[in-house]
Amino acid sequence: MDIAGLSIKRPIFISCLVVLLIAIGYLSLKKLPVDLFPNVTFPIVTINTPYPGAGPSEVENLISKVIEEEVSTLPGVKRISSYSKDSISSVFVEFSLETDVKYAEQQIRDRVGTITNKLPRDAKQPIVRRLDPADQPVLILAVKSDIETGKLFDLVNTRIKPKLEQINNVGTVEIIGGRKREIHVDLDRKKLKYHELSATRISNAIAGSGQNIPAGTVDQGEAEIDIRTVGEFKSLAEIKDVIVNFIGNDVPIQLSDIGTVSDGLVDETSRAYVDGQKSLFLQ
Repeated sequence: MDIAGLSIKRPIFISCLVVLLIAIGYLSLKKLPVDLFPNVTFPIVTINTPYPGAGPSEVENLISKVIEEEVSTLPGVKRISSYSKDSISSVFVEFSLETDVKYAEQQIRDRVGTITNKLPRDAKQPIVRRLDPADQPVLILAVKSDIETGKLFDLVNTRIKPKLEQINNVGTVEIIGGRKREIHVDLDRKKLKYHELSATRISNAIAGSGQNIPAGTVDQGEAEIDIRTVGEFKSLAEIKDVIVNFIGNDVPIQLSDIGTVSDGLVDETSRAYVDGQKSLFLQ
């Protein structure tokens, strides 16, 4: 018997069947889970390596190619691509769908850890991450104030950001906008040439003078006292007084003799506004 004939002969049965199907469909729809960020795994691992001050060509030759050659021999690699931009290298490693991306991430982390000595000395530690859509920010907070830009950034970075990072299930907090405090040392090229000094030597002298170094211990019977040399800078005047070289063996050349030291801010890379006023975003 066909459905049309059954519907004509058994209208009550067919009506009950339709109502039952509608009820089942409605209940199923109510219980259907909906997720804005479903648990989808992409077999892609990114390797980001900052190299401050380097151009795209140097980043490509000294970092991107070195990392590509090292990870290309891993099993399951499907495609490798890289983007070499000013001061940063980004390498994307795509694996086949059958590859366990967590295991692949650990393999890449181990491989990258073995080539850090091949990277430039000024390059930062490579950051290895899996591509995960759930890493997108779920909340953006704006902070605005009339205080100075550098002080506002320090306040947000040292007081507000750590509190947010301590909240359960918060993975990371990123600051958008603002400028961090930075000490600028502007060298006079003519004075450098006159004293036969290089910028690298000046940089090493400043770095060596601004450190707190352990100097051993002193045994006083029942206790041992740790001794350290305190060299960390606390003011611009202390930086200006750094000795970078000697004329002969007794006349010191201070940093203030070959350049100027000023309290400034890092270069601006992003801006954030709220109602037309400069602010910071925490995402």
